[in-house]
Amino acid sequence: MGSEKRKTRDRHGARGKASYDKLKPSITELEEREDADQFQSGHLGIVGGDSDETTEDITQTGIAGDQGRGRSAYLVACHWDWSRYSKPYAVYNVGVTSTSSPPQPKRKRLRRITRLPTAAGGKSFTSVRSIHRAWIVCVGGDPGDTIIFDTRTEKVIHGPVLNSAKWCPALMAVGDKVYAMSKSPSWIADPDFPPWFEVLDLSQSKVVTVADRSYHLEGCSWTKLPHPPCFPWKLRPVQYALLPVVILRSYVVVDTYLLVSFNQPLGTYAFDTNSLKWHKVDDKRLPFTGCATPHGSVFLGLSKDNGPISAYRINVTTSDKDHDPCLSITVLQVKYMEYEVDAGSCFFSLENGLFCSLSFSLDSSSVIRTKNLEFFPTKAHVDLRTYQTENTSPLEAPEETLLAVKPEVTVCSQWEQAFKISCSSHGFSPFAFTVLSI
Repeated sequence: MGSEKRKTRDRHGARGKASYDKLKPSITELEEREDADQFQSGHLGIVGGDSDETTEDITQTGIAGDQGRGRSAYLVACHWDWSRYSKPYAVYNVGVTSTSSPPQPKRKRLRRITRLPTAAGGKSFTSVRSIHRAWIVCVGGDPGDTIIFDTRTEKVIHGPVLNSAKWCPALMAVGDKVYAMSKSPSWIADPDFPPWFEVLDLSQSKVVTVADRSYHLEGCSWTKLPHPPCFPWKLRPVQYALLPVVILRSYVVVDTYLLVSFNQPLGTYAFDTNSLKWHKVDDKRLPFTGCATPHGSVFLGLSKDNGPISAYRINVTTSDKDHDPCLSITVLQVKYMEYEVDAGSCFFSLENGLFCSLSFSLDSSSVIRTKNLEFFPTKAHVDLRTYQTENTSPLEAPEETLLAVKPEVTVCSQWEQAFKISCSSHGFSPFAFTVLSI
């Protein structure tokens, strides 16, 4: 009898332990719970803990991807173990307040929307916003795959592979077309072997579900385009001993033209996306570094590496199809209370005269050690500063008028928000992150 009771008790104990193990959440489930909070705003410089965090709604500038409504901002952060993890990028929705608000006592958590399954190295990101879609497009690396995040449906879509792998290509979107250009062309092997310039036309594409329930893009493929005429093409055998070094310095989309400048030779070249022809439009380089972003009637860009932000009124005009387009650029200072605005290298423009700068840093107090004796931070801080500019429509005046009065783009107010993100199983890399408005 006693033996029978012990057996019954053992069976109950086994069932109880099995039930406990079944109910015990995995690391992934815990991580999902960590990110279940909606995005929040906070005050810079005050870091709150996880245990006593409060929840407050904030006002967004718009709903992501809805044509005719305001744009939203998305942060893409790379995990610490990106070289081993099959989903190295995490996507977060950043709630940008449209007006200044009182400081909040806590730094608030951003909600993770999804992860992107791809190889992390050498990726670039851009946004495609049209009547038909509001997508974040990730392209590059080796083998040069394409991953798309649909901000409306929150689906992750696998797209076609580039004809030639490109390491951190320059991505430019015009309507439903995405253009990818090698930033540093190679004459020997991939990555960045010819074709150096390609386009993906999404206008006729459709999303289908395959057997493993993942989403794939059909009805489109990357197509090679003529490379910029300044790229050396036919090298003599002796030139392979000392290959030319060509680096893309700056680029911008103006109407239906892609404007690019390189370290050599001097000059600015325009690609007409309608005629698919290149034109040299200036003997000088573009007056900014990196990519310039549209902001009302002007473009915002860095006047030099790690320098202050400036505004540029850029016009490309054509008299007829038999002549090259004409380029005119007027440089305007951006000032707040008589001081230049140092927005850093990571900035983006929203609507209604708003633009934002973002800084990303790791929380050193969140470093943990894994079973493999690796150390990595599980939390990161995201600091956002929003600038409100005055109406830029007067800057549409003729160039002669602007040069005479030397106007400025005036920032009338600015405010700050502080966020945090966390991932207990994969951590974050301090270098690989980007932010996009769509």
